[in-house]
Amino acid sequence: MNNEEMENHNLITAFKKMWSNMFYIEGKTQRVDFWLGYVTVTIIDLLFFTLVLGTNGSLWSVILYSIVSAFGLIMTFTAAIRRLHDANFSAHFLWLLLIPIFGVVIVFVLLITPKSDENRHAPSTKPAGMKWESNILNWLIIIITALALFGLNELISNAANSSNNKIDVTNTSDNDDSSSSDSSSSSQSSSSSSEPSSESSSSEESSSSSSDEDHDKHDDDENDDQDQSDDNQDEDKDKNNDDQDQEDQNSTSEQSSSSEDNNKENADNHDDQYKSDNQSNDDNNKQDNNDQQRQEDNKQTDNQSNEQSKQTNNQDNEKNNQNDNQNKQQSQNESSNQQENQNSNASSSSSN
Repeated sequence: MNNEEMENHNLITAFKKMWSNMFYIEGKTQRVDFWLGYVTVTIIDLLFFTLVLGTNGSLWSVILYSIVSAFGLIMTFTAAIRRLHDANFSAHFLWLLLIPIFGVVIVFVLLITPKSDENRHAPSTKPAGMKWESNILNWLIIIITALALFGLNELISNAANSSNNKIDVTNTSDNDDSSSSDSSSSSQSSSSSSEPSSESSSSEESSSSSSDEDHDKHDDDENDDQDQSDDNQDEDKDKNNDDQDQEDQNSTSEQSSSSEDNNKENADNHDDQYKSDNQSNDDNNKQDNNDQQRQEDNKQTDNQSNEQSKQTNNQDNEKNNQNDNQNKQQSQNESSNQQENQNSNASSSSSN
């Protein structure tokens, strides 16, 4: 018999093993230690959940419950890994928990499987001096898990409060309806109880004397007439109410039709205004185009007149130049003629 079989298994020792091996996933955990530790964690979790219910879901109780649940969740998860190692299974079977019902059943069967003699996993004992409290990463994992559980608890509580508010609203409306129906039934019962009492009194009086009977008959006839008149008045009131409702409906329909007509008129006016604006814009554009065309025409005429004036000026200048040349030529000819005359006169004088 080995040392593991000689150990004393109870809730406290199983919880201590789960606590000390919270972040150790390489070893193995016996079946009895796993289930005793799981029961202990569940009991602690239920105690703190009772505290939350007792304080009506106060903030500090929800925070405390989230922290305790984070520790319990991590301890149970790592212990389940070691339990699967003890049964010679892989820890990847825990992914089956993501499958509803069917996966949970399979993981439960694997966790209750006895220890396997042929085991390929690490030994059950943790290395000496290995403490998870000294690792900052482990504390960070605990904090993140606690925050996630706190958010989940807040979502669940908000959903429960909203559903309770809806139930309260429906209950109050039902109570109002029941109270109104009770009041109407009580009024009817009182009227019905008054009728038999009057009938009994009339029967007693009729047995006393015939004159009283006649009087009672007369009273009954008057009551019947009064009831008939009341019924007629009620019918008239109902008719008046119906007529009033019909008039209201007609007035609302007339108002709606008039509003529709107004909307149509406004739409038509808007369209007319839009068309007139477009027409005016078109006219303005045409006027602008005409103005531009006139300006261009004026520019062309001015250019043409300038060119013509330039041509006429050039022609005048040419004529003037020609006249000047002719005058110069004549003057030269005249001077040459004079020179020749002088020469001829000089020669004639010399010959004489």
